[in-house]
Amino acid sequence: MQLAHDEQTGLVTRNQIAERAGVKRPAVSNWARRHKDFPTPVRSGDTELFHEAEIARWLTNRTIPPSQLLEGEQAGTTYADRFRRTSSDRPSAESKAVGRTQRIGAEDKRAVEQLMGRLADRVRGPATMADFVNLCLIVMYVRHAEPERWRRIEDAMSAGRGARDVQSLLRSLGEAAQDTLRRNGDRADMRSSLLQLEPRSWDDLTTAVRTAAGTGAGAFQLVWESFSAREGLQSSEFCSPVGLASLSAALVLTPGQRATVLDPYMRGGEMLAAAHRHIGGALGTVYGETLDGRLQAVASLYLLHLGVRPRLTSTRSDRWPPNRDHRVDVVLTNPPFNMSDAPGPGRRTGHWPYGSPPQGNDNLAWVQYALGALVPGGRAVVVMPVKAGNSVNIAEREIRRALVRGWAVECVITVPSHLFSATPVPVSLWVLRRTEHPAREGILFVDAQELGTKVRRRRVLRDTDRDAITAVVRPWLDGERYQDSEYAVRAAERGFSAVVVAREVVADGECSLRPADYLGSGNYGAAPVTAQLLQASEVVVEQTDELRRLERRAREAGSGYRRGSGPGGWTEAVLQDLCEIQPGPSYTRLPATARTADAGIPLVFPQDLVDGRIADETRDRVPWETAERFKKFELLPNDIVCVRTGAQQRPALVSGTQAGWLLSSNVTRLRVRPNAEIDALYLHAYLGLRHSREWMSHRAAATAAPSLSSAALGHLPVRFPPIGQQRRSVDLLVELGRRVDAYASYVSALGRLRAEIAEHLLHGSVEPL
Repeated sequence: MQLAHDEQTGLVTRNQIAERAGVKRPAVSNWARRHKDFPTPVRSGDTELFHEAEIARWLTNRTIPPSQLLEGEQAGTTYADRFRRTSSDRPSAESKAVGRTQRIGAEDKRAVEQLMGRLADRVRGPATMADFVNLCLIVMYVRHAEPERWRRIEDAMSAGRGARDVQSLLRSLGEAAQDTLRRNGDRADMRSSLLQLEPRSWDDLTTAVRTAAGTGAGAFQLVWESFSAREGLQSSEFCSPVGLASLSAALVLTPGQRATVLDPYMRGGEMLAAAHRHIGGALGTVYGETLDGRLQAVASLYLLHLGVRPRLTSTRSDRWPPNRDHRVDVVLTNPPFNMSDAPGPGRRTGHWPYGSPPQGNDNLAWVQYALGALVPGGRAVVVMPVKAGNSVNIAEREIRRALVRGWAVECVITVPSHLFSATPVPVSLWVLRRTEHPAREGILFVDAQELGTKVRRRRVLRDTDRDAITAVVRPWLDGERYQDSEYAVRAAERGFSAVVVAREVVADGECSLRPADYLGSGNYGAAPVTAQLLQASEVVVEQTDELRRLERRAREAGSGYRRGSGPGGWTEAVLQDLCEIQPGPSYTRLPATARTADAGIPLVFPQDLVDGRIADETRDRVPWETAERFKKFELLPNDIVCVRTGAQQRPALVSGTQAGWLLSSNVTRLRVRPNAEIDALYLHAYLGLRHSREWMSHRAAATAAPSLSSAALGHLPVRFPPIGQQRRSVDLLVELGRRVDAYASYVSALGRLRAEIAEHLLHGSVEPL
C-alpha cells in the first residue's frame, strides 16, 4: 500500500485504536466483525497492527453520538477527528531526534570495537549477531532521541539485582523500540529479537548497554558497518559504504533543494541518510522499500536517529509492483548484485519499457524499476557491478541499447574497488534520467578507480574524492556549456579519467556502459590502474622499512647466539611431571549434533593447528549453554594444544584472544604446572622440534585414525636449562620468527609489484630506466 504524502504512517493496535477514538476495546472488535470494509491488519509476531491512515479514513464517516461527545467537541465531530487529534499528542521521534552532526571520534571507535568483539558473544549467547546489533542500535536511539524513556531504563539498570532482571531489561528496551517504530509505520517485532539474547551475566548485559549509550550520534552507522564486515553478509544484506552513499547523493541533489527521495532497496538506510545530510531540512518525503523486515527496523531507527521520519514499506509480496501511487524526484539505491528474482510473483509483474530482464539476474530490472519511480525530469543513481555494463547476455545488451537510445543514461562512473567490506566486486554508479528532452547528446564516462584511501583491507572514498568527482560530473548533469574535451582535462587535474562519447558510438556493437572500454588503449583494452601500481610500490617500501627496522633492532640488542656447552647439567623430566594433561571431551559427550557453525564458543580441532598457532576462525562452535557444562576443557593463554586423534601437527600455543575456547574430542591440552621450572613458551618450542613430533607420532596407537593417549604423551622426555636461559632462548626464537614473517611479507609484496609493473610495461604506461 502506498500512502498519500500528507497521511499518517504509523501502526496501531486494537487497544490504541480504542484509546484514541475514545471507545471501549470491544467496540473496535465489533467494528471489525460487523463491517467488511474495516481495514485489514498486518502482523508483528502475535500482534495485529493497523495502518493509522487506513483507520483514520474508515472513521471519517462515523459521527460520534451526542451523548458520547467529550468536553470541547462539537456536534458532528467524527471518530476520525478525535483519532487524528490524539495522534498529535503522542511523542514524536522527529522532534527529539539527534542533530545532523555525525562526527565519529576515537572514543566512539574504541567503544564500537569493544561492543562488536568478545562482549557481543558474551551477551548474545545462541542468538544471532543481528539480534545483538538491534540491542546496540535501540540503546543508541533511545539514549539520544528519548531522554525521558532513557532515564527510566537507567533507573531499571541501577535497581537490577542480577540474572533475574535480564529479561525485564531486554523487554523494556524492546518495547521502547517497538513503540517508536510502530508510531512510524514499522511493524518489526524488536522485543522478540532482543528476548533471543542470552547474556552470560547481568554485568555483561549492562556493560554492553552502557557502552552503547556512551557513544556519540555518529557511532550508530559505525555499528552497522562493523556488523556488515564481521558477518560477511551476502550482496543482498551488506550496508552501503558512507563515502559511496555521500557521492551518490551529491551527484543529483543540491543543498537546500526540496526533493522527495526513494531507495527501493534501502538496506540499513545509508542512501537515505546521505540524502538527508546533503540537503538537510529541505528534504521532502523520504521513501524506502525492502524485502527484509530486519533491515527495515535498522533503517527506521537509523533515519529517526538523524531526525528523518521515513515512509518505509515492505515489498515482499510483490518485488516489482507495476503501479505506484506516487513518484519521486530522486532515486538513490544500491540493489543486490547479480541476483535473481525474489520468491513471489516475481519480475513478470513489473513494467519493462526497455526490455524484459533475463531470468537469473535482476541488475537491469533494478535500473528500470528506479527509472519507473521517477517524475519526468527526475534522476536516479544506481550502484551497479561493473560487469553489468558490458555483459554478453543478449537481453541485457539490448536493454542497455534501449537505455542509451532512450536518453536514460547520462553518466557512468567506475569507483575504486574494495569499497565494500563484504565483497571485492568492483562497482559503477549509473546516473540516469527520466526525460524526453536530454540536455546532452553524449554520455560522460568517468574512471575514478584510482581515488580513495586504503584503510586496512578496504578503500574508502573521502570527502575530497567526492568533491573531485562532483566537480567534473555536476557541470555535465547541470548542462553547463563546456567543450567535451574540457571534461577530460578537468578530470586529469583531479587524478582520474573522463571522456564524452556520442550515443551513436555507445549504441553500436556490444553497447558497453563500462568506462574502461572508452578510456583504454586500442586492442589492449583498458590501461592498468596507476593507483594499484603506486599502492604495490608503497607496500614494498613499507615492508623494506620493516625489514631494516627488525635487522637494526637485532643488531642493537645483540640478539645472536654462540657455541654452547651442550645439555649437560640441564634438567630432564617427563611431560606429565611438568604439565597437567587434559584430553578433550569424548565424542559421546560432545557429538556433532551439539555443534553449530554460527554463534557460541569456538571448538579447536586438529585442522585448526597451523604453524604452531591456532587459527583465528574455527569451523565449529558450541552454544553458550553447552559450553557452561564443559568448563574443564577451556583454554587459557599459553596453554599448548596437541593432536590427540589424527595425523600429528605441530603443537599450537593459545593466544590471549583465544581464552575461553574449548577442546574438541580430537585434541589434548597441556598446561604447565605452577611449580614446574619450565617456561610455557620454551616447552611449546621444544614440542615443535622434529624429534619430539616423531616421538609422538611413533607412540600414537595404530588404529583407523592414529590416537595418542594422555598416558603415552605423559612419558615424553623433556630437557631444559635454567629458567633464565629458557627465556633468552625463547626471545631469540621469537625475534627470528618476526624476521621470517617480515621476509615472507616482503617477498609477497615484491611479487605483487612485479605483476603490476608487467601490466604497465606491456601497455606502455611505464618504461624501464
